[in-house]
Amino acid sequence: MLENTRQATENFWMSIYLRVLAIIIAYGASVHLMNLLGFGEVTEGARPLTWTVGDIIYGLLDTVTAIGLWQKTIWGIVCFFTAIASQFVIYTVFIDYFAFTLEQRQTIYGLLGTEIILLLIFGLLFVLKK
Repeated sequence: MLENTRQATENFWMSIYLRVLAIIIAYGASVHLMNLLGFGEVTEGARPLTWTVGDIIYGLLDTVTAIGLWQKTIWGIVCFFTAIASQFVIYTVFIDYFAFTLEQRQTIYGLLGTEIILLLIFGLLFVLKK
């Protein structure tokens, strides 16, 4: 499996896609950083603790993921899948801790939908690696 993944990263289109993913994930990391610095939707005093913890964890994870994807490494891909899988868990099973309004839920569902699309493209490029 690791050898197949390594071979897939050498594919021209997968290589480009990993760089595009790195830029998308780096943008996400910058959003988390801006939230922590107080430039987000809600000021620091009014932010729930779950949002702050999530911003710290995903800010770090997204930064590491973006670096790994840009370098086209296996660990970058593992971080990518880890970030998406963990977001699906917290935003479905524990959504009440992160979304308090309908608008916030819709934003989260949009994020999850985008992540599904990113995974489908990755899967397609992985299968068509030759």
